Amino acid sequence: LPRLPAAAFRDHRRGDLRCRLRRRSGADLMAQTRGTAGFTLIEVVIALAIVAITTTFAIASYRGHLLRADRVEAAYALLAAAAEQEKFHLAHGHYGDRLDAVAGSDPPGLPVASHTPRGRYRLAVAMADASAFRIVASASGGSGDPLCARLFIDESGRRGAADVDGRDSTVKCW
Repeated sequence: LPRLPAAAFRDHRRGDLRCRLRRRSGADLMAQTRGTAGFTLIEVVIALAIVAITTTFAIASYRGHLLRADRVEAAYALLAAAAEQEKFHLAHGHYGDRLDAVAGSDPPGLPVASHTPRGRYRLAVAMADASAFRIVASASGGSGDPLCARLFIDESGRRGAADVDGRDSTVKCW
């Protein structure tokens, strides 16, 4: 099919749209819209302020999630250490008083790491004898959780926690 030029379809009586707009208002409307492309300074500042506020909330929320993940890691480590204490008690008749022991070491101890995998809490056997034990997880370094600075578990499965001031925070930490 041969292509026909656009001029063949144009109604010459009505004229071009651009010419009609120019004739009525005295100014070229199409030329006026070309100069307004882009953003104004106030629009950019408002967008940056919205991004900054959103980022502030996101960082605070992310930090809260990291603290909760560290608490869960410490609780898991304490529960694993308590299970190992019970195995040790069955094998030796008393509870173990040291961590980080390897199989066959003398004196025997618990094959449990003395810190959590990410290193946020440090585990220690606070007390161990023939009938009772207490394992404590303490927040290590200055970046620890102020609400759950110290968690513990004993031979009866009783769990506890304290904040940096020593106040009971068991409900929030376990």
